[in-house]
Amino acid sequence: METLTLIYLAAGPGIAVAVYIYYSDKWEPEPKTTVVKAFLLGGLACFPTSYIEGVFEKVFSLQNIFTEGSSAIGWQQVFYAFIGVALVEELCKFIFLKGFIYDDREFSEPFDGIVFGGILGCGFATVENLFYVFRLGQEAGMLRLFTAVPGHAFLGIILGYFMGRAKFSFEPEKELWKGLVSVVIIHGIYDTAAFSRTGWAFFVIFGMVFLSIYFGLRAKKDLEKHSAVIEFSPAQFMLVKKGIKKGPLQLKDIRCLLSEGKLSPEDFLIAKKGGKTKSIKEIFSSKIISQYKGLTKIPTQGQSISFFFILYGLTFGLYFYFWFLRNYRKFRNHKGVKINPELQFLELLILSIIPYFALGIILGKLINFPFQPFIKASLDWIVAGIQTAFLYFQLRMIKRFLKRRIKGSFKVLTIILQYFVLDGAIKMLPSDMPYYPYYAIILILFQGAVLALVQADLNRYWQQERRRLAEAK
Repeated sequence: METLTLIYLAAGPGIAVAVYIYYSDKWEPEPKTTVVKAFLLGGLACFPTSYIEGVFEKVFSLQNIFTEGSSAIGWQQVFYAFIGVALVEELCKFIFLKGFIYDDREFSEPFDGIVFGGILGCGFATVENLFYVFRLGQEAGMLRLFTAVPGHAFLGIILGYFMGRAKFSFEPEKELWKGLVSVVIIHGIYDTAAFSRTGWAFFVIFGMVFLSIYFGLRAKKDLEKHSAVIEFSPAQFMLVKKGIKKGPLQLKDIRCLLSEGKLSPEDFLIAKKGGKTKSIKEIFSSKIISQYKGLTKIPTQGQSISFFFILYGLTFGLYFYFWFLRNYRKFRNHKGVKINPELQFLELLILSIIPYFALGIILGKLINFPFQPFIKASLDWIVAGIQTAFLYFQLRMIKRFLKRRIKGSFKVLTIILQYFVLDGAIKMLPSDMPYYPYYAIILILFQGAVLALVQADLNRYWQQERRRLAEAK
């Protein structure tokens, strides 16, 4: 049972985030074989990095820098964090992504860099997590669930963002260098804090994780717009082969021909309007995002309830945070709601996680404090209340839109009360009780079922929105 729990805790989060990234590609999901290949390549990248880091320690005699009594940050720790770990790990991921994925014909638009880079980062995080969790136990797994796993995944997204831009740029080296330097800096600061053993290290570590998530989501949003232009742009081009014009081709047709290997980014096409000759690199460059505002906004298709349950169970309820973020983003993009989804997401994540680390520091100094169980239980219910409050405001916004289209949709207060009770009960379960994983999973699935009621109504709403838009045309 202990081994199964450790495997679940080590592998589940990375796989779940990889699934989330895969389904972010709305218009042309990549072949599952190529996606699995990217995930496995990320896992394989762990082995050369581990070997190189070991060699680095021996060459520069850094084996004892973490066992000395001082907790101050020395130049050796900074040097090892940035060069021996951050540069080595990110460079290995970069080489694997560039060497095995970059030239694949399925890499047919810039957004594919987000998918392949993020999933490769998830593969790296999963294998690395297995090493740490089996050596250090569940506590390390829980900590890495909120730090290293999202850190590697979103740094992979950032790296993939620049690699996607590079493939359709006339200065690919510049974009590739920008991507590599960016992720090494963030990763290096993270590792410097982790190696320092100082009291403020947790704040810097979580700060770098949140920064990775923030920039990763910004990069994803940027290339989602790019992908939407390719899918819906009315621009047309002609392909000339052996003096014969073929076409007209829309941007999504060009993307399809790229993925089939019938065109390459260096090929030239003739614009049907104006007759100007352009390379596919120029056509797919970052400049086309300027067309995004003129596109008809296509409502989302919602999300499969079964898929929602799978993600919710695999992540022990962590998918709630991504679900919360996605709903805000969908309503902002399609309904013009004036809100910053990324900021709301970060606020929720900070207020849900930081209190536990603050409590751990306080109680660690009060070893014989008699009211520790009472304080822990109170904090569990407070955090459950914080999460429920954030959910309440989102459900009120959703309900406002659903009232206009759907009759008999969910009741906000009923959902809120059920979610709060179940969330508190999950947090109150003692982890050392017999059959703890089974009880926890049952409660988590009940909690997922409560949110699935909301998702079912959201799916109905988005279907009606799409139908209304089709009828308006």
